[in-house]
Amino acid sequence: MAIRAPHEFTSRRERRQSAPETTFREIEYIDRLSKSKTPVVVKLTDGEEIRGWIEYYDKDIIRITRDTQPNLFIYKSRVKYLYEDPQTGHRRNRDTRS
Repeated sequence: MAIRAPHEFTSRRERRQSAPETTFREIEYIDRLSKSKTPVVVKLTDGEEIRGWIEYYDKDIIRITRDTQPNLFIYKSRVKYLYEDPQTGHRRNRDTRS
């Protein structure tokens, strides 16, 4: 019986690696969305969807600012996922200077 080196595999399945559980890129993504005031949809664990833009975030919460409804602080543990809002199709211009 031949001894394999640690980097040798017997099948293609053994060579494939699954995606990492955590990429540590969450902060970069949320920071980019926040700075550009990109409209997002936040899907909560109970199925509710909240639309707005991320004004503030830290390790535990995100603040969603909305135009016509009250602003919300949402615990990240309640967020199932979030994505850029496809209904708006553009970045918001929140510059208040005239």
